[in-house]
Amino acid sequence: MKKISVVLLSLFAFLVISCENEPIDPALQVNNGSSNNVNAAIYKWRFKLDGVLYEWEGNHIINPNSGGQSTYSINSIALQKTNSNNFPILTVSMIFPSTSTGNFVFNSSNSSTNNAFQITFINSNSSIDNLYSTTSGGTMNVNISSLSNVTLYSNPTNPGKVIGTFSGTIKSALGGSNIATITDGSFEAIRGQ
Repeated sequence: MKKISVVLLSLFAFLVISCENEPIDPALQVNNGSSNNVNAAIYKWRFKLDGVLYEWEGNHIINPNSGGQSTYSINSIALQKTNSNNFPILTVSMIFPSTSTGNFVFNSSNSSTNNAFQITFINSNSSIDNLYSTTSGGTMNVNISSLSNVTLYSNPTNPGKVIGTFSGTIKSALGGSNIATITDGSFEAIRGQ
């Protein structure tokens, strides 16, 4: 009987240790400090515009002064970088025709209020330094690979993530024929709604 107890206790300990090391679905990472989820509450984005890297990483829910944000809410994504006064100096916005995973194509032939991709650079004088938009030209491909059902609205202490990638070309909306190439675009955004 004693040998059976030792074997059962050993199996139970093995199961507990195995479950603690299970991989976590990135779309369900949460705002907590649990030791088995070290990347929890890290939201981030990055992309290269004509080879120049722009990126941000942080937690704008816990720390509004984190220098940026990455948020998905009501079919739209807002990726921002802010200055020391929390004023947006770079904004990437995407408006999707539906709330779903999958591939989305943005270009001038399908741009509308429900389907748009735009990058805005603001200078130190709080005026637009450059504005790129698919309504002006180019084609951006966006893939949302993971869309959590849990939102900040439904569970403020345990929201989910929206994860995706983007790349393509985009034209300056300030005139001329300036077309920029976007590569290595990715985001992990909090699911606001």
